[in-house]
Amino acid sequence: MKFGAMTTMTAALVAAGLLAACAGAPTLNPRQPLIANDGWAAGTDGGSKAVDANVYTVSNRAELVRALQAGGNPALPKIIQVKGTINLSVDDNNKELLEKDYADPAYNFDAYVKAYAPAVWNVKLVNGRPDRKLAGPLEAARERSAENQKKRIVINVTSNTSIVGLGKDAKIVKGNLMIGAGTENVIIRNITFEDAFDYFPGWDPGDSWAANKAYPGCQDAYVDAKTGPQQCPGGRWNSEYDSISVNGGKRVWIDHCTFTDGDRPDKMFPPVFPFPHNQIEQKVQHHDGQVDITNGADLVTLTYNHFKDHDKTSLIGGSDSLTSDAGKLNATFRGNWFENAGQRMPRVRFGKVHSFNNYFTGDASGMPDPKLNVVQNHERAIKESKGIPIFRNGFGIGKDSAIYSENNYFDIRNGTVEYAAAVQGGTKFFDAGSIVNGQPAEFAKALPKLSPDVGWKPTLYGKQPIPAKDVPAYVKANAGAGKL
Repeated sequence: MKFGAMTTMTAALVAAGLLAACAGAPTLNPRQPLIANDGWAAGTDGGSKAVDANVYTVSNRAELVRALQAGGNPALPKIIQVKGTINLSVDDNNKELLEKDYADPAYNFDAYVKAYAPAVWNVKLVNGRPDRKLAGPLEAARERSAENQKKRIVINVTSNTSIVGLGKDAKIVKGNLMIGAGTENVIIRNITFEDAFDYFPGWDPGDSWAANKAYPGCQDAYVDAKTGPQQCPGGRWNSEYDSISVNGGKRVWIDHCTFTDGDRPDKMFPPVFPFPHNQIEQKVQHHDGQVDITNGADLVTLTYNHFKDHDKTSLIGGSDSLTSDAGKLNATFRGNWFENAGQRMPRVRFGKVHSFNNYFTGDASGMPDPKLNVVQNHERAIKESKGIPIFRNGFGIGKDSAIYSENNYFDIRNGTVEYAAAVQGGTKFFDAGSIVNGQPAEFAKALPKLSPDVGWKPTLYGKQPIPAKDVPAYVKANAGAGKL
């Protein structure tokens, strides 16, 4: 049935885990909890205790939002079954909303680009770099436009909730599920998340900016159009939305989901500024993370998910300065496939992260060649781009992180073990049994300054690790929506 309480017979089928099977779909028990020892979120049971009246089948945004309130008490256990495709960027009549529907009357992208172009904005530095706080009517109009979109496409998930896809084709598209502070005990399974598209990304002129004098005309002080800080490399577009944001939430299990940018990947939106601001990473980014875990979130397990064709996949911990995250941000990644991802698989600050039996595939073509200078590498990256994100790093070893890696498999075309992990402020990292391009991963040689003593050892194994050599076939067979 559609949105609403289930019949007694339907509820009985749900309890027996038979409803999906009767529909010709993979067997999925929507009441299934995460078993007691399966990673950091062990024992999370979501809506498994829901009474019959709080088991819903939803097929559009309005029904999903109503179901999350569980008859006026959002804390009640609830099971929400997703049927077909739910577009979150729609009005109350389920009509899709586009950029023109959210845009403030004063916003114009082309005018925005002209106003904040490095040739205009970067001629004067503030504290040694271009002013990162954009000012003026066009930035104000962009912010108002972004707020209009955010109010519509960000859906707050409530505690004690299981959201499960029916069959093989359940999708949630063009929006962001938010598991915020105070929300606990959430299960999300068997859903394809697609195209969490930000229509109004912001330009940050100081992000990754550097007074690199190897670039022609780059220097701190403005002289003329060809000489000054506007000729230095740097600046990035930043977007707002993840497919799933665990933003302060706790006890979250994400299982057998697929994450993709759909038919609007960021490669369709190339850099808009000329050299030296035309690097691959200066594309007009419309997608942020796929699953980010930030702001004191904790106790998260991700199993058998498929992350596809996306750059910044999973950020754990949003800032080195957010020291209140210490002791939190603990997560387990098991049996996931990072296919043609670029980086952040995951990128970790503060948290204890257990990663085992995951499969990483990508292409490092375009990464810097030590035999070339920075300008040559700049041009090389553009020339050698394969139309998919450049595999820059698997693990990001950030401030006070403690990553424990076991029996993972990396298949990095045109890359080596040096690309499997990157030091980003961290001091320790442990790996045992992983493989890179068919050979044992020698992380100790690639990361000689890191301590292997991460200060903890995992004890919560939902399944014991399989040998790394068996990971590719195993993960391909099991990871993603529709493979339960």
